[in-house]
Amino acid sequence: MRLTLFVVALPLLLAGCPGGGGRPDGPPDVRYGVDPCDRCQMIISEERFAAAYVTPSGEVRRFDDLGCLTAHPQERAERADEVWVHDHETRAWLRGREAHIVRAPGLITPMGTGLVAAADEARARALVERTGGEALSFEAFMALGPRAWPARGEGP
Repeated sequence: MRLTLFVVALPLLLAGCPGGGGRPDGPPDVRYGVDPCDRCQMIISEERFAAAYVTPSGEVRRFDDLGCLTAHPQERAERADEVWVHDHETRAWLRGREAHIVRAPGLITPMGTGLVAAADEARARALVERTGGEALSFEAFMALGPRAWPARGEGP
């Protein structure tokens, strides 16, 4: 009886652990208005700017701004195995490598980085044209690190 109870309760307990959360091959769970950003500790409240990555050991890191996502692995010397971002317009989760990243300093994002994602190239191009921003490859986006912050140079 005790063994059965343990086997049933263990997955429920592990699901509540801060490092986990999400589906094995899908985006992580984010409790909007509750979960803090793993970098700046601001509460993640705007789904369209939220992002996350999974470490090689399976830990999930959650962020309120794409700029925090790029800075955190460099500051912690940590590898981001699987990156997830939200489409700025539809709010759907996207695999980072499949997303089209736009950096538009005029866009207001939680931490002021102006970084957003689009699911397709046409919408990303339209956003670039509307805002005067620039399209970034996934590699260029992830390489920004702490340089993602606006010219004034201060991040959280």
